[in-house]
Amino acid sequence: MRQGCAKMKWFLVLLLIPWMAQARTRPENDFANVIQNIGHHQAVLDAARQTPAWTHIACAAASFNEAPEIGVYIPVQFDPSGEPIAGEWREGIVATGCGAAITLNVLTKVTATGTLATGPLLPGGTIADPVLQNAAQSNAVLAAGGIPPGCKAAYVANTAFAGYEANPPNPPWKEVWTLNLCGTAKQVTMHFTPDGQASRITANSG
Repeated sequence: MRQGCAKMKWFLVLLLIPWMAQARTRPENDFANVIQNIGHHQAVLDAARQTPAWTHIACAAASFNEAPEIGVYIPVQFDPSGEPIAGEWREGIVATGCGAAITLNVLTKVTATGTLATGPLLPGGTIADPVLQNAAQSNAVLAAGGIPPGCKAAYVANTAFAGYEANPPNPPWKEVWTLNLCGTAKQVTMHFTPDGQASRITANSG
């Protein structure tokens, strides 16, 4: 099994590493085998370190530990031999030792049988899926007043889930995103409203 390679603009940079096969035991353990595989674990760690919010910290003394939760965006499926054939999920790496701890989120996609593409998502506690994360960044920048002229180092430094704004099912929710615009921190409140097969995104400063 091997890691695939692709590239997404700005926040999602996918990595290429060889997959180190691990013996299949029982079918219910197939996903655990993927997560615990040493090659996949290294891919997740490498992707986490490429999160823009982390690369700008540049702290060599950091320690990295797996976050306890895994978020599945698309159910993971396997062939009879235990090879993943479909699926998409999020794992987290908690970086500590360089100021406040930060959760570096990583996306893994099954792009073909036995092929995994892995890359960074936005850091922090956002519950938005990868499509929403990418779509919402322009809203966040506009709410923060735009990128200053000449600024080439603008990125989302952190995100925090701030609660649901209605009752289930499919309630809207809000998050607080912190942007770093060439050294200036700006906080914006993001509102996500599920609407059929998509979600409406609005943002306001503060």
